[in-house]
Amino acid sequence: GIVKREIVEVPVSGEMRNKRVSHQQGGANDKLSTQHVLSIVSPEDSEIDFTEVVYIVWMGRKWSVTALQYNRPRVELSLGGLYNNG
Repeated sequence: GIVKREIVEVPVSGEMRNKRVSHQQGGANDKLSTQHVLSIVSPEDSEIDFTEVVYIVWMGRKWSVTALQYNRPRVELSLGGLYNNG
């Protein structure tokens, strides 16, 4: 059957480390991507499973999470292009 993932948004705040934003040109399907990293402090008692994070909302848009790195007490989420859930 078809399994639809339930997404639960959890508000967190952190520091955005800017690297760069670029356009990948491909005709009518130009894509915007970034190499930014969101660094947040994760409390020890946090119930968030960061391995399940698929996107973050930044500047009013959903951005795909492409990598995750734990640097206790921080968690760093690397961003890619705009998130497409369909």
